[in-house]
Amino acid sequence: MLRGARVIFSSTYLFAVPILLILLICSQFLGCPGMGPMDSGPMLESPTPLRPVRVLIGSALTSFRFSADAQVAVTDGQRERLGVCEREDWHVVEAGPRGGVRIDGRLWVGDRIGLSSGWSGPIRVSFRESDGWGEPRVYPGSLRVAVRDDGAIDLVNLVDVDRYVASVVAHEVWPSFAEEAYRAQAIVARTYVVYQMRRRSKASHDVSATQRSQVYRGIRNDVVGRRAMEATRYTSGLVCTWRDGGEDRLFSTYYSAACGGVSQSASIFGSGDDVPPLRGGVRCDYCKIAPGKSYRWGPVRMSADEVLDRLTARYSDCAELGGIASIEVIARTVGNRPVRVRIHGLSGKSKELGAERFRLALGASVIRSTDFDVRATTGEVVFENGRGFGHGLGLCQWGMQGQAAIGKRAGEILKYYFPGCRMTRVY
Repeated sequence: MLRGARVIFSSTYLFAVPILLILLICSQFLGCPGMGPMDSGPMLESPTPLRPVRVLIGSALTSFRFSADAQVAVTDGQRERLGVCEREDWHVVEAGPRGGVRIDGRLWVGDRIGLSSGWSGPIRVSFRESDGWGEPRVYPGSLRVAVRDDGAIDLVNLVDVDRYVASVVAHEVWPSFAEEAYRAQAIVARTYVVYQMRRRSKASHDVSATQRSQVYRGIRNDVVGRRAMEATRYTSGLVCTWRDGGEDRLFSTYYSAACGGVSQSASIFGSGDDVPPLRGGVRCDYCKIAPGKSYRWGPVRMSADEVLDRLTARYSDCAELGGIASIEVIARTVGNRPVRVRIHGLSGKSKELGAERFRLALGASVIRSTDFDVRATTGEVVFENGRGFGHGLGLCQWGMQGQAAIGKRAGEILKYYFPGCRMTRVY
């Protein structure tokens, strides 16, 4: 059954893994309702055979500082060693003239500088805030400092895939989640990043460290961090795929906190995401256990002026509306979830936006999902009958926990929320 099975992405990601070994391991998992034992999987101390993930951890920076418990090597864009920075000291990095980088005032020529303390030596990074230096975060792997055309700095962390996954799991799940929920989240996080690594191979980075991609804050050594690391070890190499013309293909494994009762189709993001596991319509009663206002929310009342101000801050042409007269939903999913809205202005002009863009402009924690009813009254906009928390695509995290709590295994959970997906091991 497994002869000829392969996952479609660049062969450079598998340079260290013989195909026959992959197929032998995959045969334990493909087509199974759950997942078999994986206790022999590699520890996180051993890097995966994939290239490092390039995580954008700081964008448009004027400066940052770093330190490490060992000397930090400074390299140029060709990885040639330029010098070292002493251990334990804090070193301040700023953009220099003509595209160079200043470290502690010393100019290093070149618009791309590498900082590395060795595989076993993580680097502490602190970003400047309004009242001084922020709390340090500890990042494994190495750093790449890139000076942009506008003179600002982008900071990228190059980190092993499973070390990245362990950090994402630790920051994306609730501490109280069950073991199988942690494992399901690890597989989803790994699939998402490997898919992005393939899709963005020629870009400056693969993912950002924020909710725009997945939340990544470096090493976490508390109980949650240890549970996340164990889940990552246990599932090492496993990704979600779907079968297309005899091939196993990766897809973008979206997830949100709570779907509110039914998932929506990822086709709203374009034809590239219009694949069977992402077509939505998955009914979910499991996320009813979500606390607070994650399952049901509203009403939320905002002044019309505040709505216009927030829209204009992101979409400058909204200023032409001259005020909010009314808001109507002009497109919905089969499940009746808003997809597009039209904002009518007091000036007589109108503006159309995707419902998700509209929500994010107003505040993702204020308007908790796009599944709402909206009405504009004199000077006020009211959102009511809100359902779910997040975009509602793919995996429902509180639904995942609800299923894990009644004994469902990670593979079963993922096949429920991504219909037609398979568990495939790629390293």
